[in-house]
Amino acid sequence: MRALRRPAAARAGFTILELLVLLAILSIVASIGIPAYFARPEVTLDSAAKLLARDLREVQNRAALYEEPLQLRFLDDGAGYEALDARGESLISPYGKGPFLRCYDADAVFRGVEITTVRAGHGGRIRFDERGRPETSARVIVSFADESRTVFLRAGSGLIAIDGLEEPWVDLGL
Repeated sequence: MRALRRPAAARAGFTILELLVLLAILSIVASIGIPAYFARPEVTLDSAAKLLARDLREVQNRAALYEEPLQLRFLDDGAGYEALDARGESLISPYGKGPFLRCYDADAVFRGVEITTVRAGHGGRIRFDERGRPETSARVIVSFADESRTVFLRAGSGLIAIDGLEEPWVDLGL
């Protein structure tokens, strides 16, 4: 007895129409889910505070590497900060071409994040000497909605810590 064979169309996987419907459903779920995920303070605010801490460490390491004083200047409106050399010129971003400027409003992930308080020794600037040591201790408060995180930089040791995260975050230095 001969085995019955199904037509080639019956053996095929998904039709183009089925794939388009699936793609449309996934797009709708993503367009709703992704903004809702990033609107949660524990995601957006924690990420912004960790990014600030990493950028502080980047500027500190560059100061030590290039043996020149560098600084992080916070924007007056609380929208972000920029890394500058001793002459006040912007450093090149470690994440690509262009200036080392972090502006929260320009990045959809951080929309609504602002720097509400900067306590540093030099008019809202955090300065590192040519060996990468911070000249003074600093405290920066980053806020989103009704929550905030505090980034600390300790003079002398260069320790960077973030207060307000679910799990402790400490970077011990160079």
